[in-house]
Amino acid sequence: MALQRIWINNTMSRPEDIANHVLDRLNIRIEEDLLLLDEIVNARGALIHECSMEGAEARLLIGPGKPIISVSTSNYINPYRRRFSIVHELGHLEMHRGNGLMRSCTKLDIQEMPAGNSVDAEQEANQFASAFLIPARFVERPFAESAPSFELISEWSEKLQTSLTATALRFTRFSLEPVAVVYSFQGKIQYFQPSSEFMELGVFPDVNHPVGLNTGARMLFNRKEVSRQWHEVRAAEWFRENRDAFDRGDTIRELSIGMPNYDAVLSLLWVNEPLGQKDDW
Repeated sequence: MALQRIWINNTMSRPEDIANHVLDRLNIRIEEDLLLLDEIVNARGALIHECSMEGAEARLLIGPGKPIISVSTSNYINPYRRRFSIVHELGHLEMHRGNGLMRSCTKLDIQEMPAGNSVDAEQEANQFASAFLIPARFVERPFAESAPSFELISEWSEKLQTSLTATALRFTRFSLEPVAVVYSFQGKIQYFQPSSEFMELGVFPDVNHPVGLNTGARMLFNRKEVSRQWHEVRAAEWFRENRDAFDRGDTIRELSIGMPNYDAVLSLLWVNEPLGQKDDW
């Protein structure tokens, strides 16, 4: 990997474009290059510093010398989360370096899941981190050519050292199937991200509502064992507010895995057969 430091023109429109530009400048050509975060940050003219922090997970300090990306040494931050936090701060350095000398980012700032429709500097840094750590140049083709599965997502999660959630979200970005990722916390749907094909269906889970009683996700919250295989579930269990879009007996495929350390469940929803009898099907 031939590393070089070249600052980015902030007029680029999207965090993913900027992330790809940085990857090009760093001459990142194989997945293993992405594991060398210290070298990457140094090539971008900054340093990584590990330290104890109060009220923050990571921090960017721009002073008279090299910019410093500090990351918390807390035991609660796993290595994959640490990588995401470092590249989140690198995103600030690449995109927001003129917006202050110091930026402290909390757990709520550093999110793998987008928050709402508005985009602020923190969300831009999150988008940059996701696009940088799980770049299209490596995952677009295998994700587009593969059926949805946690086996594939787990494989790339381990290969790129990114969380299962972040990798699943990137899968929906490139999948050609009508598939969606749903993240549920303490029994309620917190976030939903569909593929482009899924978006065209016009059905959406009930965010901030409890997961359906007869879903695999609900069984996992109830501490029941669920097979890591696709199973059929009534569409109404996930899309209660869109009942007019499908027939009563319509089903979709669900694959859910529990994350008990976070009191959360990650679900893949796959509409492998048309819903309802509408003319546009």
